[in-house]
Amino acid sequence: MVAVRGIFNGLNIQLLEKVEIKANTMVLVTFLEEVSPESELREMTSNPNGFQFWENPAEDIYQDYFEKMRHANG
Repeated sequence: MVAVRGIFNGLNIQLLEKVEIKANTMVLVTFLEEVSPESELREMTSNPNGFQFWENPAEDIYQDYFEKMRHANG
């Protein structure tokens, strides 16, 4: 069994760590607590590969989320 931290955006789960697990592996998802955008960024920056997922064009939806949160918080 492998435990990995991640963040659920309401649609998808983004893992905060790289895992070497075969596709089609059963998972157990436990929702712990809501995170603020600030703590979400703090989690990603504490991981040396935390921003690697930005290289994937499919992840552009997260950029829209962060932009919206930045403007909402002034």
